[in-house]
Amino acid sequence: MCAYNITFTAGAAMINETCAVAEAFLDCNKDWEKTWQKTLSENLMAKDKLSSNRRYFALVKQRLEMLTEDELSALLDGSASIRRQMVLLAICKAHPFIYDFLTENVRDAFFMMREKISFANFNEFYNEKKYDHPELNDVTDVTVAKMRQVVFRIMEQTELIENVDSGLIRRPYLSENVERVIVKDDSKWLTIYLYSNNEINSLRELYA
Repeated sequence: MCAYNITFTAGAAMINETCAVAEAFLDCNKDWEKTWQKTLSENLMAKDKLSSNRRYFALVKQRLEMLTEDELSALLDGSASIRRQMVLLAICKAHPFIYDFLTENVRDAFFMMREKISFANFNEFYNEKKYDHPELNDVTDVTVAKMRQVVFRIMEQTELIENVDSGLIRRPYLSENVERVIVKDDSKWLTIYLYSNNEINSLRELYA
């Protein structure tokens, strides 16, 4: 089992930055070195320090590289809601810890009619994952708190929850095109948008 990548603590959803870098990537003919130079010269990360620009750019690049061509197109051409959905997809692809939390905890809570997700749910999930991911035992309490904060901010910014304080779960509405693009990649990713197994199976048959 692969170790969890917790680099997501460097930033939350970063929706505007991700879209800006994606557009720069397209403008630079999908050359990452040129994209980095454009990001720096135009301050797309909106950071003062070179080190901060480099850190945030690396995180956004890591996420964008996870998207298929069709998913990247959806991000670039889509509405604000579609952009949020594609950013969430990129995050979950790049950070399996977040994918697991959303699919094993938030999704279960949604279908069990629990309506909300809490920090206590996160803590329970984290402690359970220590058995399969011993690397989590070496993470400091300060970093765990940061992980929890960032995960909840991501859920808020991508509108999976109403806000961090309430934790009220909100199922996103995906257009037919977004559903088709995701199923073409791998239908398992629909779980992060709180789709049921029956819905996923039906869409897989529809878009196969």
